[in-house]
Amino acid sequence: FLDEAGNRRDVSYRELATLTDRFAHLLGDLGVKKGDCVFVLCGRIPELYVAVLGALKFGAVVSPLFQAFGPEPVRVRIAQTQGRVLVTTASAYRRKVAPMRAALPFLQHVLVVDDLGGETTSESLPDTLDWTTALAAAAATPVIPDTTADDPALLHFTSGTTGTPKGALHVHGAVLTHYATARDALDLRPDDIFWCTADPGWVTGMSYGILAPLVIGATSIVD
Repeated sequence: FLDEAGNRRDVSYRELATLTDRFAHLLGDLGVKKGDCVFVLCGRIPELYVAVLGALKFGAVVSPLFQAFGPEPVRVRIAQTQGRVLVTTASAYRRKVAPMRAALPFLQHVLVVDDLGGETTSESLPDTLDWTTALAAAAATPVIPDTTADDPALLHFTSGTTGTPKGALHVHGAVLTHYATARDALDLRPDDIFWCTADPGWVTGMSYGILAPLVIGATSIVD
């Protein structure tokens, strides 16, 4: 991972496994149920990958939101599914979520990744949970998903340019197609270094920015 300042963070498959186990346990600690929808509103940061994969391990449905959305597109999508959990950054929460939080009474848990330089969410962002603190308090024991190929995994919304955004549900078994197309269409192999520029808020950035390179076993550069 390369941030805007050029700082680099390397994450191994083992570390990613442990972090996603923690997030899966955290969802259970929060009272989330299998099949509940977990929304993510983040740029390409490590926490996004942990949230997506941890929620899939738990059996929740992951719905990514485009980072450039304003408050109303975010509200419409969360309201359609009565999403209970949102993972976002402090800056995105202030600009896009806080102005319409009152209109989403079913949004019970907002986990905030600090990108504003050490602010305490309890003081400056009420009714939110600090990502780092919450994740550290969760168990790190391995999670084996109790899912079938037909269980729902991802909820992608259309752009909404021709009306109300429509949700398309993808199942866990779709990962087989992610694997096959990554090998045959992208010629991706385990010893490759792969860079996907697509935003994870849309289907390409999720399918080929997060899932496909991981199931192949490649190394991803994320900036």
